[in-house]
Amino acid sequence: MSKLEEIRDRNDIGKEVDISLEKMGTSRAEMLADFGSLSAFRDWLAGRIAAADRQNEVQHTTTSNYRQWQGDCEISAKWDAIFDRHEVLQ
Repeated sequence: MSKLEEIRDRNDIGKEVDISLEKMGTSRAEMLADFGSLSAFRDWLAGRIAAADRQNEVQHTTTSNYRQWQGDCEISAKWDAIFDRHEVLQ
């Protein structure tokens, strides 16, 4: 039973991620096409958060545990723009 609950919880989180990405004008499919995996996206996002924290002279230990995403600068710039546009609209 606990395995079923775990799967249900993961599916609920997945739905929330899809809804959030849709509100930002993108999709999980587009994110996967750019980053290749959820882990790579998480690494990129953690690096983005850590960079913002360094700008404010605050370093969160939770973001320092992730590897830095070593990817395409154009993809990074594209997703920075998506997040920046979303933050302005809120």
